[in-house]
Amino acid sequence: MEAGWTQDLLNWLNAHPGWGFATVLLVAFFESLVLIGILLPGMFILFGVGALIGLGVLELVPVWIAATAGAFLGDTLSYALGYRFKTHLVDIWPFSRYPAMIDRGKAFFHRHGVKSVVAGRFIGPLRPVIPAVGGMLGMKPARFLPVDLTACVIWAPAFLLPGMLFGASLEVAAQYTGRLSVMLIILVAVLWLIWWLIRAIYEPLASRSARWVRRFIRWSRRHPVLGRITGPIIDPARPEALAVTMMGLLLVVMFWGLVMLLFLSPFSAQPQAADQAVRDLALALRNHLADPVMVALSQLSRWPVTLFSALALLLWLIGAGRHKAALHWLIAIGGGSLLHVLLSWSLRATPEVTELGDRVLSAPSAAMSLPTVVLMFFAVMEAGELRRRHRQWPYLAAGLLLTLLTLARLYLGLEWLSGALMGILSGLAWAAAVGFAYRQRARRHFSGAAASLIFYGALALLFAWQVGEHTDEDLAALQSTTVTRSIAAEDWWNGAWRSLPAERTRLSGIEARVFDAQFAVRPERLAGLLEADGWAPVPESDWRWFLQALNPEPTERSLPLIGRAYEGRPEVLLLQKNIAPEGHLMTFRLWDSGMRLAPDEQVVYLGQVAEETLVQRLGLFSYWRATRPDPARLQGMLQALEPLEQQATQEGPVLIRE
Repeated sequence: MEAGWTQDLLNWLNAHPGWGFATVLLVAFFESLVLIGILLPGMFILFGVGALIGLGVLELVPVWIAATAGAFLGDTLSYALGYRFKTHLVDIWPFSRYPAMIDRGKAFFHRHGVKSVVAGRFIGPLRPVIPAVGGMLGMKPARFLPVDLTACVIWAPAFLLPGMLFGASLEVAAQYTGRLSVMLIILVAVLWLIWWLIRAIYEPLASRSARWVRRFIRWSRRHPVLGRITGPIIDPARPEALAVTMMGLLLVVMFWGLVMLLFLSPFSAQPQAADQAVRDLALALRNHLADPVMVALSQLSRWPVTLFSALALLLWLIGAGRHKAALHWLIAIGGGSLLHVLLSWSLRATPEVTELGDRVLSAPSAAMSLPTVVLMFFAVMEAGELRRRHRQWPYLAAGLLLTLLTLARLYLGLEWLSGALMGILSGLAWAAAVGFAYRQRARRHFSGAAASLIFYGALALLFAWQVGEHTDEDLAALQSTTVTRSIAAEDWWNGAWRSLPAERTRLSGIEARVFDAQFAVRPERLAGLLEADGWAPVPESDWRWFLQALNPEPTERSLPLIGRAYEGRPEVLLLQKNIAPEGHLMTFRLWDSGMRLAPDEQVVYLGQVAEETLVQRLGLFSYWRATRPDPARLQGMLQALEPLEQQATQEGPVLIRE
């Protein structure tokens, strides 16, 4: 079923919440039917419904009841089919097309008995099969129905909860910065995609790679050139140093040719356009709340983190007497570093590439290639020490860490997309080449748990050290800057103020907040006048705000206000004023507009007044929700600023200057 269909359904539910409960019942019913549930994207729909609950569009209890009833009815019908037809069910279309699924359900039922009715409801592929299998194997209705009802009651909130948390957290994030909300969506989506890709790719590769390798070996041995490279690598009795060197040179040539193809071919505009599009998106998503996190994540690319953690593992391998593993580890790290140097030198030595500028010369990125080699070759070593069903986990860990690092560096503008991808690809190629040789030669095993503890422990400690040492200076160096323009002071006062934005943009579907005034006044002057009228500075908040937001009984004092962004930048002034009843505040926020007034280069600020109400979602999240202020309260604030010259405009904002 197409994702577009499910998205249309969720949009319709948002517009017609009264029909949501019937829809949830039907989705849960069909999602629980034997085999049909495999084809229906029920989990996606229930996640979306949960998000609507988190956003306050739908109520939890009626949806819970509807989902439970639908799931129970679907399970009951599946059980009845199995109970009626017994083993003949697999002879009936469409069940005859999926005998393996039925057999898997039987094996699970035989292994766990009545517990499989509960457990199977939480296992995606088995959920629409287990009730039918229970009926086929003769489970009595008096035993099946109570157990299944209990399972459905537990299942419904469990599968709605992720969407509920996402919806609630999205609304909280949206209240403060739409950019952060979009970033969270992109981050979750990309991490899930990488997780899914690695798991989807690993199993087919793991089952077929041995056969592919044998075919390649037979072919390469007959080849006059490749045979000289692959022969020593696959033959433990022959020295491999020359073969690995030749493999490295071959990779340099291959990646050099790839760069030529991408940037010097008639299609060279495509990667350059993609680079610029990603850079523009990253710039549009910059915000002061995400910047510290992304700067911290970028510390993974610093050479002390990767090389010193690699050195810690090398020393442990030598001390444990695993000299073959230590040698290949050294070849992987040292050769990977040398590979990047050679490739970068070859690109710079090419006049055609040099003319394209620094953007092309950054490919492949050293900041991405070295971490890729270190993380991926360790995954190769670690996977070899694990049981087959657990071997994907080292690759998942490495893939997710590399994804976070890549996103952080793209977000901060430290990488072009092409450079990051070239760095990752070159690192993957080298790790794969050396990993292949290692798998052919390393016969003595080592403790995978100890190796993971040494490597990831050193990685975590060194990462924390680099975060403490460099985050503040990197954050200052990479801070989003305000683009300024200068005009005459009288021009601004007489109409040029219209060139400034009228509102602070928000997420689509959430009301934009208009700017109430423009100020050519020093923030200190404004703060002094407003504090005399009962306004007070808002204490600076930090990451602990999130923990405070989990307070089940929030108050004005227990939940602080946090800054909100404009063009990715925080306020230069944030004041609050208590108003009745409890849980209501007035806030005044001031941002740098980027406009300067000649001849004194006076900064023009954009001001926004709002009423903030303390809101709690799901009994889990608390936050301040901003609404338009009462006109009388806004007028009272302007009266407090009477010492300043004021000009009302028909378009809305008030102009205020010294």
